[in-house]
Amino acid sequence: MKVACFVNPLVQASGPGFNYGGVEVLAKLLQPLDREARCDCMLITGRWFSDWARQNGKAHLLTGLRTVWLDELLLYRRIRELGALPTALDQTAHQADDTEQPALRIIAEMVAPHVNGFEPDIIIGFAGQANYLAKLWPAALRLHIEQSYFGRDPYPVSFYFDHLGTHARSAIKRVGGLKLAYPVTSDGRALVSAFRAQMAAAFNSLDPFRSNDFRSRFDRLCLLPLQISNAFSFDGLVNYRTQFEYLYDVLAAAPKDVGVIVTEHPQGEPVLRRSGPFSNIDTLGRTFPNTIFLDEFRRYQSPAQFLVPRVDGVWSVSSSVGYQALLFNRLLGSPPSTELSNVADATTFEDFFGRLGHRKSTNVEAFLAWLLERYFVPANLPMAAGSATISSVGWMPRARLSTRSMRSYQLLTRIASWTHGPLKGWRQKR
Repeated sequence: MKVACFVNPLVQASGPGFNYGGVEVLAKLLQPLDREARCDCMLITGRWFSDWARQNGKAHLLTGLRTVWLDELLLYRRIRELGALPTALDQTAHQADDTEQPALRIIAEMVAPHVNGFEPDIIIGFAGQANYLAKLWPAALRLHIEQSYFGRDPYPVSFYFDHLGTHARSAIKRVGGLKLAYPVTSDGRALVSAFRAQMAAAFNSLDPFRSNDFRSRFDRLCLLPLQISNAFSFDGLVNYRTQFEYLYDVLAAAPKDVGVIVTEHPQGEPVLRRSGPFSNIDTLGRTFPNTIFLDEFRRYQSPAQFLVPRVDGVWSVSSSVGYQALLFNRLLGSPPSTELSNVADATTFEDFFGRLGHRKSTNVEAFLAWLLERYFVPANLPMAAGSATISSVGWMPRARLSTRSMRSYQLLTRIASWTHGPLKGWRQKR
């Protein structure tokens, strides 16, 4: 079997910088496939990674792999000549026909001279980037990898490999989210129950905010995890131009008796400011006294995760925290244009805040069992047992998606795989 991994070689929109971490993850995925599964593997990205790997003692990640290093500046200039904005390619690949976009054709033309007849069976890329090579290898199965919604500390690290796409094109969207007719078994229910109990215990023991009584002034609490602007995962799904615009819109819709706990994305720019020319916390506090924000939130990598069990509901565009609300049986609200809307209890502010604090009636057990049994892949499987993930285990269907074809996602995990306890690496920001 031949496998190609691709990471966008262009500078990131939030740069200057490149996606070193994404390439490192895929290189680590390819290594066991090369060594143990005897797959013919190719890594395609910018030439900057070759230099970075050598300078940071990571050159061993490239051992045994075919590599294609693209000239990122030349690629940028060629795409810019078309009138397209190179840093917006993720949106281009997601919204348009994958094989007909001129910008994607340029990428295929630059890769083609370096592959020496290599034709992969599978193309793997982050955030829809596998589509970039659809023109070059139209017959290859494209897998879209992301860290799973239950994949950050203290959750066990896991990923998903979606054969349809991301967001509106994802398998979750196609099967109808909570409407999925998944025949959950007693083992599946036991898996969900054990996973939920394990993570509840982990959050309870590690909660850095346990001394804060958020309900001292409010009977109902809503969590609003802010995200990152200038990223397709947010901007491509809603019309908000900034995170502050998004924040203000939610606060304006929230009843005064609902405390709105606001957290910022750990990799994003500060949205709430106490000083300087763009200070806004005091003004927001006077206009919306039900806003709850602690500077202490910024000390932790994923503060919102610890707050999910303590609130009545979560409103989110595309944060993984939205899916975590389902795990803890909290009300979930999301705009109707998002992937989360397929599993949300409400898609309007009026409905969401009207139901907040009331008992959830939606049964999510079947959907959560499907996620854990068929969709998410614990990181210890692909990283440590390449032969078991691609050669032997058929979690990558070639057929068109239907309820039946979802069975081609083999049962990869047992309860022990998902409930081995929180990662020891959980810690504060440095």
